[in-house]
Amino acid sequence: MKIILCACISLAIASAAAQEAVPLKLTAPTYFISVRAHTCDPDEVRFSGASNLPAGAKLEIKVSDAYRDAWQDYSDYVYVALGPSGFFDGVVHPKKGMTFHRNLALLAIFTTYSASQSSSVLTILGHRGENLGGLRNPQVYQISGQYFLLQSIDRVPFCGEGLRKPG
Repeated sequence: MKIILCACISLAIASAAAQEAVPLKLTAPTYFISVRAHTCDPDEVRFSGASNLPAGAKLEIKVSDAYRDAWQDYSDYVYVALGPSGFFDGVVHPKKGMTFHRNLALLAIFTTYSASQSSSVLTILGHRGENLGGLRNPQVYQISGQYFLLQSIDRVPFCGEGLRKPG
């Protein structure tokens, strides 16, 4: 009886240890982009982010400000391609004659029509973005006709306004 009890306890301990060693596979109900503006100077914003879009998908990153019912762009697009890990990072510079300031918006956008996406990405996500999860996905927007895009926004932090750089 003691041998059976010891065997059961040993089996339970081994089973629990095996379950702890198996990494949990995280999933999301649909596609997402997450972006973070880490640093800001008047002439650059550094960013990083993650996405579960297919490897090779190209994201458009820009800095803008809310202006009436649209955006006033403070930068041109910077394009970053997702690697197999799903992470990305980079730097955005302002348009000529402009400088960054706090409380601007850093936008990360995936579209199927703007940046030239690979045929493998378009096969998965659709030529019009119709496989991004539809309007139930809170990051999906429908634009002109039946085209869909995926967008994430972060606030640009303090950009050194009022500070003087040492000479």
